[in-house]
Amino acid sequence: MLDEQVKELIKKFELKDEKAITFGHPKMKIKWILPLPGMMISSFDQFQPFFIYFDNVGITFFPLDLNNKYQVMGKSFVSWSDLKSFNLKKGLLLEDEIQIELEQGKIEMKIPKTKAMNPWVKENNSYLADKNYFYNK
Repeated sequence: MLDEQVKELIKKFELKDEKAITFGHPKMKIKWILPLPGMMISSFDQFQPFFIYFDNVGITFFPLDLNNKYQVMGKSFVSWSDLKSFNLKKGLLLEDEIQIELEQGKIEMKIPKTKAMNPWVKENNSYLADKNYFYNK
């Protein structure tokens, strides 16, 4: 499903390591909960998927357009030297979490361990874990 978009991303941004890309989204936060008799309604922040690319110089986030077949909308880069800390929390079942602390705040992203019809996600996540996500501090 995302194979074409990944190939396009690699070509467009001239990414050197095709195995250093994964898929993720910000940690979802509940905006409000409305308890009703027999049920509960919750509202979450909007889901925003990303391709995330790791290399020796930092992390690049590529937000994806949900309304346009997951096309890349741009990019944002965070240098390893700008980080106060980088932490990977292993999840029990479906997702791991990366926590990035900067001077300006904290970024928390969920990284699915697998993605249906996209075997490259699991393979790339294993590759990135073996490389410690290229984090060298």
